[in-house]
Amino acid sequence: MNEEDATLIVDGVRLPGRITRPRGAARACILLLPGSLFSDVDGDYPAWNVRPHLYRDLAHQLSRGGIVSMRQAKIGPGTGSETIDATQALVHQRFAQRLVVARAALSHMRAAAPDLPAFVAGHSEGALVASLLAAEPDISLEGVVSLSGPALRLLDIMRGQAAAMAPPGTTPDLSIFDQAVDDIRAARALSADARRNPMLAGLAAMPPQALTYLREVDAVDPREAVARVGTRVLLVQGGRDQSVTPEQVDQLAAARSGLPTEIARFPELQHFYKRAAPGLDPMASFALGGESDNAVCDAILRWIG
Repeated sequence: MNEEDATLIVDGVRLPGRITRPRGAARACILLLPGSLFSDVDGDYPAWNVRPHLYRDLAHQLSRGGIVSMRQAKIGPGTGSETIDATQALVHQRFAQRLVVARAALSHMRAAAPDLPAFVAGHSEGALVASLLAAEPDISLEGVVSLSGPALRLLDIMRGQAAAMAPPGTTPDLSIFDQAVDDIRAARALSADARRNPMLAGLAAMPPQALTYLREVDAVDPREAVARVGTRVLLVQGGRDQSVTPEQVDQLAAARSGLPTEIARFPELQHFYKRAAPGLDPMASFALGGESDNAVCDAILRWIG
């Protein structure tokens, strides 16, 4: 394979990017859209010293199947991004800006790989961005890959994660969490009780702009978004994913209601497609290293055809 720089400047921010090409003839191109949090161009999270490098792995694996790919870093600490106009860059604090960046990346990839069939693959939150992008009337794609894409709204996912952290055999009282969700969705400040509750420590620590971003993501129902994608869709899901639970892939498929949809399930893989032991602690699972399982790439290649 060969790699080349594909850095983008979008609304006051320089975002590192990379195009990976097969050495032989290419048969398609695919844009890899990252998930949430501060990831670099390879899909690592330097701010937390977690390095799953899923996007680099997929790019290299896809190149062996004749696919050109493009991937980008996100704005954030340690990702290699650079703010060149602080005032203009404020728009990157809004979820809608993710679509602006995705459009710019898609345009760059098409120019770098003209005449090739174009696909988009979004991972986790990036799957939601991919659905929104593909449904826009002026966007033409051959297909969309949802890599561990959620079916639930973001705050509902966080509620499930809070419940899953309760000691085995206990039923947690989530009433204060539910009140906090209502407050966030209504753009109200969290109550004093919520700010003191350990279950809500992460939300209570968020600055106002982060809560605004969270609220904007949460406002989009992923099932409604994927139902508006007219082209064919491949839904990829790991059976030991503790970030996006496995049953959500069936909810996405049901939302497609007869539209061309396939599911690729991998029972032993976690959120970044590493093999995970049964019952592994969520944080330990999130931090697994090693190359992402090539079976996911193989499924994508078969689906592309």
